[in-house]
Amino acid sequence: MSIGLLHHRLAVVAALMALIAYAGGAGPDLVTAPAAGALLVLSFFWQPALRTMERLERLWLPLALLLVVRALYHAFVLGDDVILPVVDLLLLLLVAEAFRPPGAQNDARLYALSFALVLAATAYRPGLLFLFGFGGFLIVGTVGLMVGYVKRQSSRRDLAPPVLSRRFLWGAVGASGGVLVAAVVVFVFFPRSSQAWPGRLGAPPAAVAGFQDRVSIGDHGSTILPNPAVVLRVEFPRGRPGAPLYWRGRSYDRFDGVTWSRSRRVPPSSGRTTWYEQRWGGDVVEQRVYASRLNIRVLFALHPLLRVRPDSPIQPIFDNAGDYTYWGSTAPVYSAFSVVSRPSGEELRVAAGSFYPGRELYLQVPELDGRVRTLADSLAAGANNRYDRVAAVLDYFRDGFEYTLELPATRAQATLEHFLFERRAGHCEYYSTAMVMLLRSVGIQSREVNGFLGGEWNEFGGYLAVTQNQAHTWVEVWFPGVGWVPFDPTPPGGAGAAATLSWNWPGRFFLDGMRHRWNKWVLDYDTGSQLEILGSVREALAADSVAEEQAPHPYRWALVAALILLGAAALAVGRKWGRARPAVSPESTLFLKLRRACVRAGVMGAETVPASHLSGMLRGEGWPAATTDSVDRFVGLYLRARFHPEGPFERDRSELEAACREASRALRKRTLVGTGPLPHM
Repeated sequence: MSIGLLHHRLAVVAALMALIAYAGGAGPDLVTAPAAGALLVLSFFWQPALRTMERLERLWLPLALLLVVRALYHAFVLGDDVILPVVDLLLLLLVAEAFRPPGAQNDARLYALSFALVLAATAYRPGLLFLFGFGGFLIVGTVGLMVGYVKRQSSRRDLAPPVLSRRFLWGAVGASGGVLVAAVVVFVFFPRSSQAWPGRLGAPPAAVAGFQDRVSIGDHGSTILPNPAVVLRVEFPRGRPGAPLYWRGRSYDRFDGVTWSRSRRVPPSSGRTTWYEQRWGGDVVEQRVYASRLNIRVLFALHPLLRVRPDSPIQPIFDNAGDYTYWGSTAPVYSAFSVVSRPSGEELRVAAGSFYPGRELYLQVPELDGRVRTLADSLAAGANNRYDRVAAVLDYFRDGFEYTLELPATRAQATLEHFLFERRAGHCEYYSTAMVMLLRSVGIQSREVNGFLGGEWNEFGGYLAVTQNQAHTWVEVWFPGVGWVPFDPTPPGGAGAAATLSWNWPGRFFLDGMRHRWNKWVLDYDTGSQLEILGSVREALAADSVAEEQAPHPYRWALVAALILLGAAALAVGRKWGRARPAVSPESTLFLKLRRACVRAGVMGAETVPASHLSGMLRGEGWPAATTDSVDRFVGLYLRARFHPEGPFERDRSELEAACREASRALRKRTLVGTGPLPHM
């Protein structure tokens, strides 16, 4: 492969890596990005003829002008995101440059356009795919620049392009890897002030099946399908609590017979923080939550939530219903502090107090079949306290009811009455709705609560992954002097049954752990994260090295291994680039130049002929005397300067250079007039 073709293909691969980096930032584009990628791959293997290239040039220009007008229209008329129209223009120019022949001096434009595409990706919130694309662009681009430099220098000095060995190319890859490592070190340890791009957040907020602004039992005629998309990633800095873990999100107070909603004006309806902290007992559990952006701004945490500390540019808001929402447009990252040990049954039986939140609000019941009230009275009969009535309703759902993701077949069957008295099977929203209606029918304040249940532990990432499969609803019951206490009427094994299709296909835990670390240590990396890393390194260096009974600190081994690898890479690169190379004498440089002129003139075998045989080869092919005499003159001067012990070359430099120009001109003139050398017989 010629050095020109090698350099062209490296530039095309760098452009492909930039396109991957952009897709990792702005997200996949179903039209322009795949089309540009396909054309770049085509340009890697195929170069159009000159006439075809001229036709393509007449196509690129009007398309580019059209895209410029489109970008200006978006910027000054619509006033919306101008990045996407500009990127389409970048992709068109990139493809146009990629289809130019390898000999074209357009490498600077190719690399500049590719780098602009990488910069466009950073205007969004680049994901893990950006890491692969950016790393590939950095390595391939560095190698391509080095090869391009060799190519340009050879052409500038009129030298035959050298054949680049694999050792040279791998050395260039090693050098670019060293640059990447140095960039990582600067990123980790250089002081910074994190500042996000305003208004560019990558993917739009996601809608979650099972968690919406309203909860409805009216769906029918289908099946609830599992969805393994991760919604929450939760770390436990103080230790992981035991199961079950209910990630409370939002409460609902009003039910119209089909749909749950939130009343617009809710009086203060939450228990005091001191109740939960003093009367519930148990240790405070810290949860560091990395949440996805949902179409409903809710902060999820274990109940009861005592306080929230934001770790991203959001402002938590505690509303009257006792739910946490937030202001802000970024993905919420926060630390939540909760008490997870609930009061015992004996404590709830004797709970007493005078405060009842929204007496009418949390006792609202729509027009239902009379059998619902009759069932509620029969379950509450014989119970002389609030807790025993709640326990009686829970026991009712433990016998003869089943959990299913199959929705009712018709709208007429998608009712609370049909669930309670005929079908006796349904998903969690049916069970929680039925329990709230039964409790309210006997005068017990209760409400519907939506969120997630459980999660899957990611050993690689060290966090709990909560997916859409874990979307769940349950019930909160008010106990005076204690607050809202959660109860789950869904039969055991049914809660979160949408997770029966595990999201842990081979490698998914690893990839999600990598994505979490990328978001945590790169996209959200700030001064606090930097101090955390520096503190870990300081602890590793200060660990007691003489205590043989203690295991070595893991960070110490990682630091030592990194230093060894960096030293080995530096040594390998230094040995390669520091090794002496044989110098080419000035007179030999002129001879090589003349020999290339013979090759271009069509002299068969001229690329390997020695100087003493060059004139004889020309005479054997029938070249005219004017050409052979000029070559004879150069060869005589060359041999005298190269091998004669007397007569320094500096004295004959001008004469030898003039002879080289004369011979080259004679060879070129003979070729241009079309006579050429005589064919071999």
